[in-house]
Amino acid sequence: MPVPDIAGLPPFADFNDVTTKIDDLVQRLRQLLLNLDTLNIRELHASKLVAQSITGDKIEANSISANHIQANAITADKIEAGAVTADKIDVNELSAITANLGHITAGLIESVEIFGSYIATSKSYPKAELDSTDNLIGAYATLDNYIQIYTPNSGFSPTIKFGTPAGVAYITYDIFGNAISVTSSDAKINISTQQRIELFAQGGVFVTDWRDFKNNTTGRSLQDDFVMK
Repeated sequence: MPVPDIAGLPPFADFNDVTTKIDDLVQRLRQLLLNLDTLNIRELHASKLVAQSITGDKIEANSISANHIQANAITADKIEAGAVTADKIDVNELSAITANLGHITAGLIESVEIFGSYIATSKSYPKAELDSTDNLIGAYATLDNYIQIYTPNSGFSPTIKFGTPAGVAYITYDIFGNAISVTSSDAKINISTQQRIELFAQGGVFVTDWRDFKNNTTGRSLQDDFVMK
């Protein structure tokens, strides 16, 4: 910081000399104060600064480096909303950001692993969803009209469940019984085609009783036709 020239009075100074010197000192001090922000100030003590006297426009760009900022000196409440933009964030993983991120709108997410989440295509019906609570995949026309893929217990493979207001039906693989099952306590099971239906079983085709095979036109069972012959 330049030191102002404050020379003493000449020998045998009279009143005019003193007045002139005082006027000169006043001018020099005024000039010093007016140009204080352009001087090379080497040291300032916080006790000499008035609150809010140093504003952002008075700080030269890149003049404050990270190694001169005290740890934990900058807290969230001191950062203006919207001041930190995406191009200013450089992290290898989002785990470096520990927070509830709230509502996120993303254009594209690639090469990620998501665990323990609920994901749905819509907040209302119809929708498809992945639900970590029941470990299921579902497609819903309405709340009670849907198809689900889930694992009921350790004795069955993942099961397909059809649900309607009239009842439910299941397609599953019974691990212990080594059997693929199509079951329902509520719905009929129809197999319909314009072509023939073929059954190939080297171990045979088993039915509970011939009476369970009935002619859709006459209503007679296979057992009835056997008796008639």
